[in-house]
Amino acid sequence: MRIPTLPTLALLLAFPGVARGAEPGPPPEPVPYWVDFEAGRVELDPELMKLELSRKVTIVVDRYRLTAERLTLSRTQRGVEIDGEGRVAFCPCENAPVSFGFQQAIVAPPTDLFVQGATVRVGDVPVLWTPILWLRSPDRFGLLPPRLAWRGEEGLVAGAGVHVPLAGKRGPTLSALDLGAAGYLRGGIDLETRLTTPGTSTRVRWDHLHDSLLAVDAHGAGASRDGAAAAVRVDAIRGARGLAGTLELEPVSRRWDHARATLSGGGEHVVGAIGGVATARRGAAIDAGVAAGPAAALSFGGALGAGSSADTYVEASTIRQRGQSAVTLIVHHASLSAATALGPLVLSARLDEHSVVDSRETEASASAFAGTRLAASAPLARAFGVGSDPLVHRIEPFVDAGVRVAERRGDSSEVFRALEAAPVGRVALGSAGVASALGRYGSREALELEVRGGALGDLDTERVEPALASELCADGEWVGARVESAARPDSARELFASGRLRLGRADDLHVESHVTGGRGDAPLAARTLLTDHFAGSVRPYLEQPGWSAGARVGVPWTRQLASEVAAEADATEARVLAWRAALGYRHPCGCFALLGRTGHRIGRDGFDVDVTLDLMP
Repeated sequence: MRIPTLPTLALLLAFPGVARGAEPGPPPEPVPYWVDFEAGRVELDPELMKLELSRKVTIVVDRYRLTAERLTLSRTQRGVEIDGEGRVAFCPCENAPVSFGFQQAIVAPPTDLFVQGATVRVGDVPVLWTPILWLRSPDRFGLLPPRLAWRGEEGLVAGAGVHVPLAGKRGPTLSALDLGAAGYLRGGIDLETRLTTPGTSTRVRWDHLHDSLLAVDAHGAGASRDGAAAAVRVDAIRGARGLAGTLELEPVSRRWDHARATLSGGGEHVVGAIGGVATARRGAAIDAGVAAGPAAALSFGGALGAGSSADTYVEASTIRQRGQSAVTLIVHHASLSAATALGPLVLSARLDEHSVVDSRETEASASAFAGTRLAASAPLARAFGVGSDPLVHRIEPFVDAGVRVAERRGDSSEVFRALEAAPVGRVALGSAGVASALGRYGSREALELEVRGGALGDLDTERVEPALASELCADGEWVGARVESAARPDSARELFASGRLRLGRADDLHVESHVTGGRGDAPLAARTLLTDHFAGSVRPYLEQPGWSAGARVGVPWTRQLASEVAAEADATEARVLAWRAALGYRHPCGCFALLGRTGHRIGRDGFDVDVTLDLMP
């Protein structure tokens, strides 16, 4: 039998409620939640708003399934009150893997469940008893699933947390605050806070075991109707335990903490921004000084006509660290580009200027870069097949030439050294090559290849050296790849290469791998042959010669069971930097999910293991 929760039979789930402090008004309309039940005997008392069920009772309310031999259902202000000994599962399955025995329960729409005398059962085996169990929907205040982990040399850690929904939209855009606390068996503590809103995400972790760790990862942006925008980004790990207590490899490989907050606004061609910046050495003491101060930026840009545009940008910031002199940095960049068609040819030109001024109380430094590049190409395209999304092949031979001049005066401060322009000197280049692409626009599947060869010339020493460069991109359902390489096959045998490859569908059995590295004293120089790295500021991609590689294998054994194994390695030194393995299970009806992970990274002793159980994924 199916009973709707409207008019006379609304005793099951619909109930009125008035927010505290709200102005008096008419009660809200009942929400039509449905209840399915089966029973050998049904007795209805409309005056007492009570329903008695007996003989193999089965009740399905939203995502919950309750079973018993005899139950009494009464409508209260809190929801539907259920009296009687029974069992409740998180899904409508007849044989749910996880269920709770109960003596009394209250069901409140949309998905809240309050159980007294709950016995947790895995199959038919009782494993845990609790006097009260309260399950809540994501837009209600409630407890988070328990945490249980083994962290290498730190040992066992266990804890729980609370979920606090905030005002705002619900569903995918729900704003919420999650507060978690866990304790080490050896006497330490790990506290974590996560704040999520539709436009921001903030995670703060404080961990103490003999020493302390403070990690902040915050980012977000928002805009008003009048065009003003605000953005914030914080990436910091501090404390004596900061590097050793961080489980992932990638965050501890960064050398600097950074923070930036800006408020911007403007018109169609002019945008201004004010805010603040801060930076510090990663892993420094929590109370160590931070170089911070105000920043302001102004940019102009727009089209000058058909095929031409101009952009310029300037930013000024002053930072000061306790006990040290202030550092003022001014960064300026400007570009002018133009393109036109001359019969079957496309002619283009680009002029770039980039400068950095670094001023301190006792000294100052400056670096400047200017470069121009001219190119001519003959794009040709042909479609194969008919229909709205035919296969299209494009081939574009090209030639280009350019000159770049860079100068530097004085020694810059350590904080801003990475912002300097290209290596000093005068460099000229000339190259020729071909770019080709094959694919379908609608299906977003394509194969692109660019190969070029030419020469780099040092105008100061009049030395000319050959250079080669190539880029390959493939994007498809079963294959994805991006490979970039550049080389100067001279006596130094300079080489740079970076590549990523995926074989198999991302949601099926697939293998992903990547490799990055170079050899020679300056792997950066060979990359200047590529257009994107010749224009504008050129920053080191590799700190030193060498090769690193990684791989990941994802295996969906069934629709419910999947595993993943991944590793990162220093190929030059032939050593593993980090590895991890994960196994996840999700019940077919979605009533619960279980995820187990283990791994190890360089710099930590032992293995890290954690298990996460989500009863309402």
